[in-house]
Amino acid sequence: MSNLFIVGTPIGNLEDLTLRALRLLKEVNFIFSEDTRVSKKILNKYDINTKLISIYKPNKKLNTDYFLELLNSNDIAFISDAGMPGISDPGGKFVSLARKNAHQIITIPGVSSLTSAFSVSGIESKGFTFLGFLPKSKIQKINLLSKSNEINLPIIIFESPRRIKSTLEFLKEEFDVQNIFIGKELTKIYETIFYGEIDKAIDNFSNEKGEFVIIFNHEKIIYSKSLIEKYDKILTDGYEKGIKGKNLLNLISDLSGTSRSILYERWLEIKRENGNKT
Repeated sequence: MSNLFIVGTPIGNLEDLTLRALRLLKEVNFIFSEDTRVSKKILNKYDINTKLISIYKPNKKLNTDYFLELLNSNDIAFISDAGMPGISDPGGKFVSLARKNAHQIITIPGVSSLTSAFSVSGIESKGFTFLGFLPKSKIQKINLLSKSNEINLPIIIFESPRRIKSTLEFLKEEFDVQNIFIGKELTKIYETIFYGEIDKAIDNFSNEKGEFVIIFNHEKIIYSKSLIEKYDKILTDGYEKGIKGKNLLNLISDLSGTSRSILYERWLEIKRENGNKT
């Protein structure tokens, strides 16, 4: 049975390709690539002549049928635009297909902007929560970050130049983030490492190009200001009418998708402020 090799590639500096990855990319029959234009730069630098195939069809749908057809009789390497496949890209879909069809899947480790950024952040922690790119919807961002905050680990996200300023302003306004780490264009010529006050970050990265890794940490769990305000009247009215806290919190949580523990914290505050009816 043929093999699928998940190969890590450089995130900027083309010299960050491991010897094992270099050998495998030359030995396999085909290379499936997220963007062949980007991948050709690596192949050309190292004189790799293996046939390169896009993971997408012309209509932008995943080229899964052709992938399985070739994998049935050929060893294939899978590479993303940069870094380790499967992180904020469709790599996981192809791994799942290969596994379902009984092919062996082998990882060829390489650079990751995720771990590279965390290693130079100076944030001390035994772990972190990685969220990739945040949703576009404000309420979806609030719900996702509120739930992640409950784990109480540093949060890592990716961001594009188009949204970097608005995302930093959102984190400041909604979650009272004070200090932040930003890694821009890691391993590239214009690499920038920033750690400091979020206001300075907003000024420094307002009109930037490039790719960003953002890391922030809280000394205590902080919930979204908008989320608290949104349900505050319902919770207060429910308390005044004597509705059981458990019933009210479960109902709001089920209907809104908001974490029950967020609502519970505010419920306790209302009870402390007004007595203890329920």
